[in-house]
Order: sequence, then C-alpha cells, then structure tokens
Amino acid sequence: MTTTSKVRIYKACVRPVMTYTAETRADMAETKTMARINEMKVLRLITGNTLRDQRRSSDIREECQTEDVVRWMPARRRYWNEHVSRMGDDRLAKVVRNGKPTSKRPPGKPPKRWKDSWSSISQEREEGD
Repeated sequence: MTTTSKVRIYKACVRPVMTYTAETRADMAETKTMARINEMKVLRLITGNTLRDQRRSSDIREECQTEDVVRWMPARRRYWNEHVSRMGDDRLAKVVRNGKPTSKRPPGKPPKRWKDSWSSISQEREEGD
C-alpha cells in the first residue's frame, strides 16, 4: 500500500476518532500532548520511521502532507459548534451548550470551559510554535 493511501486512511478514519473528544470538551495541555504523540506514532508507522531515526516531526508531517493535529482540532470544534447552533432549541446538546451553571465554582484557578477552548485560537498557536 502506498504512503499516500495510508495517509488518506489516517485522515479519514483514525484522526477523527482520535480527536472526537476535542469537539466536545475543553482543551488541556495533557490532551494536546497525548494527541500529538499519538499522531506522530501513526505517521512514523506510515512512513516507516522510528524514534531512533531522529527525524523531525515537522519533516514527517511535511512528507505526509498532514497538518498538526492540535492545529486541526479548533476547526473541528468550530464545526461542532455550528452543528449545535443549527439544532432546535429543545435538543439537549444545545441546552447544555447555552446553559449557565447555578452552582459555585471551587476556589482557586477555575477549570477551562469548552467555549474558551474553541474561541482562543491564539493560545493554541503559541503552544504549537
């Protein structure tokens, strides 16, 4: 099987499954790191490289013509937000997205909310560079 075919299968099947939770949950540094690690494992398998070959991830991504998975996730998050926006007002996903919790948040740094994740693209660019 050619590398191009393998990359197409990765983009069509593996990457959407791997990043499914990115559409519906807030980003955390740990999940971004895990997504990048898993993506590079798959791309190295596709290209026939190992960690011992010491090839840069950017070179492997360029060879596979694949965008970094962490930079790809905000587009999926925006797509999910538009999908929920088109839903009727009685749908649970839309009610939860638009609702505001009535309970108090715990003291300390508040956890990141989902809306903060998909709207703050500049933060993701800084982490990726």
